[in-house]
Amino acid sequence: MKSIIKYVLPVLTGLFFVLAACEKEDIPYYSDVERINFDYTSMGLSKDTVNIAYGFVTDQYTNIDLELLLTGYAKDYDRVIGLTITSEDGAVAGTNYEIADNVIMPKGEVSISVPLKVLRSEDLMTTGAKSFLVKLVDSDDLVAGLRTTLFVTVSDDIPDKWIGDEGWFMNPISQYFGECSKTKYLFVYEQLGVWDFSSWSYWGMMGDAAKFTPAKRILKEKLAEYEAENGPLVDPKEGRVTFPD
Repeated sequence: MKSIIKYVLPVLTGLFFVLAACEKEDIPYYSDVERINFDYTSMGLSKDTVNIAYGFVTDQYTNIDLELLLTGYAKDYDRVIGLTITSEDGAVAGTNYEIADNVIMPKGEVSISVPLKVLRSEDLMTTGAKSFLVKLVDSDDLVAGLRTTLFVTVSDDIPDKWIGDEGWFMNPISQYFGECSKTKYLFVYEQLGVWDFSSWSYWGMMGDAAKFTPAKRILKEKLAEYEAENGPLVDPKEGRVTFPD
């Protein structure tokens, strides 16, 4: 009996101190200034960039839901979110984009979705691509956080460079699809329904082989079917469309 007490008593003593410590421990809570950020994950983005190429589609506008997330707590009153849009190449409100004049975090909420309409304006064909920067800034109610920018580029042409792998250090798109041309890019989009491949990556740093490898196989099969019926697919500038083995 003494031997049992010898082993059990230290365990019970330790458990007592653990329980006592838990009772005295304060529950941690956020006490820093409340900050507003873009929630890139909820927007399906791996980086703060969106490319819209209307040359692939007949759409006249594209809706982007700006997902904003608060680091802090809900309040029982509305709060103003500071947001600015600037452009270095002439994109203007009402012509190239539309967004609400005032962005509000409603009472009782810690997140909000703000619609941004990107327009297919007539000047895209005459002046080329437009771009603008959406930026969260400090307001009287909330401070801008760490993820505060979204860079939007919009064009009315088919690119001749792959979109999405600008920041990758391995497995670029060309490794799977070969060099880009406008004719090839259009063919890829028609088969895959994708033109911005930024989400086909590991952490925005390298191409995801699990996505690109089967996509390349599909493209080669579809191209063989096209050539069997129509002959070679040829880009006026870059020549015959092919995909790597």
